[in-house]
Amino acid sequence: MWSTEIASCLAEASHSKTTFSTYSEAGIVKKNFERANFSLSKLKGFGNKRSMLVGEKRSKEKKEIIKKKNIGIIGAGIAGCSLAMVLARRGHNVIIFDKEEGPSNAATGNPLLIAYPRLSAHDSSYARFSLHSYLFSSRFYDDMKSQFWKKSGVLMLGFDENSLKRETALCDSRKDTVLFEKLSKESASKKVGFKVNHGGLFFKDAGYINPKGLCQDMIDDELIEKKFKEEVKVLVKESNHFHLKTESGEYVLDHVCLCNAFMVNQFSDLQGISKKRGQVTYISTDKSLKNLKFPICAGGYLSPKSGDKHLIGSSYSKSISKELIQEEHDENLEKIRTIYDQEINLIGGRVGFRTVTKDRLPLAGVVNGIHINVGHGSKGSTSAPLCSEYIADLIDGTTLPIDSFVAEAMKPDRF
Repeated sequence: MWSTEIASCLAEASHSKTTFSTYSEAGIVKKNFERANFSLSKLKGFGNKRSMLVGEKRSKEKKEIIKKKNIGIIGAGIAGCSLAMVLARRGHNVIIFDKEEGPSNAATGNPLLIAYPRLSAHDSSYARFSLHSYLFSSRFYDDMKSQFWKKSGVLMLGFDENSLKRETALCDSRKDTVLFEKLSKESASKKVGFKVNHGGLFFKDAGYINPKGLCQDMIDDELIEKKFKEEVKVLVKESNHFHLKTESGEYVLDHVCLCNAFMVNQFSDLQGISKKRGQVTYISTDKSLKNLKFPICAGGYLSPKSGDKHLIGSSYSKSISKELIQEEHDENLEKIRTIYDQEINLIGGRVGFRTVTKDRLPLAGVVNGIHINVGHGSKGSTSAPLCSEYIADLIDGTTLPIDSFVAEAMKPDRF
């Protein structure tokens, strides 16, 4: 691990305040760090280790202070609001624009969204991103200490050949319960509080959010200027800044990030994205459902109580209708019969439109100097926080939170 090449790369990335520590005190490790111009000290080890190495870089190069910048964000869904929060916490001045009257009014406007992973036992860019974004989003929301995040856990049922195959592969790849716990049909029913039709995997660090409330919390910062009901009409890139115009004002910005879902191509030309309709069905609570503490996912999902109702869904169609469609209610209700067999009382629903990509990974990165953070599909509550951290690190020129394999796979112009 601590080869000559690695030590050399670390030295190039280091400044006069850089420190390191390693449990190893092998001679080759000491020699490689000394060659890379690190000073070394030996300390008492941890666990059963007698001693360990620590050190710092011998360098006159000072740590570069991140320059405060003026940054514009177009779109105030989870992607835009989480990015605004990350940038404001780093000291940047942020202006967030949205043509709606408040945050999370469009694609992420459902009263409840589930934050859970779609893991794979195979190593791919999608699998890595799914795992990392799930763990990151859970801790990100924990750190917010918001009443609009419920770390309830999520139960994912093994209900058909594909889901059972995935479940078996995951259980074979991990024998611990750090990420998930395998539950039989009986133990799942006991945990839920009523009889369910299948066993599955319980993800303890997953949960659900109230997107409108959470987004409002994200942008509740004096460094974030909110421009609602203000549509961006013109965006021009100059040599070292952006010129942005709305109906009521003009702005000069150091950076701009597009977080405006399928409207992204108003200011860019990105391929590989499409608009998919999603209809959520509302059902009334009953004596079985009222005590449900966490979401259950199968072909669709069943949520805990939100106000006086539960959400089930969501449909996935090419229709462009904004009206509720009975066939899609029927489709949602059929999915829930996979979960349990109780009588269901339909009381309404909501229609939204997702921005999806061909490979199910978001578009995150830079194209022609414009930062992009879109294409989260139905997983924005899980995927957006990590992408926002990634975009903020690109802007600041700091260490990225994802590896180059994943960054390459998410390039906005990959299609």
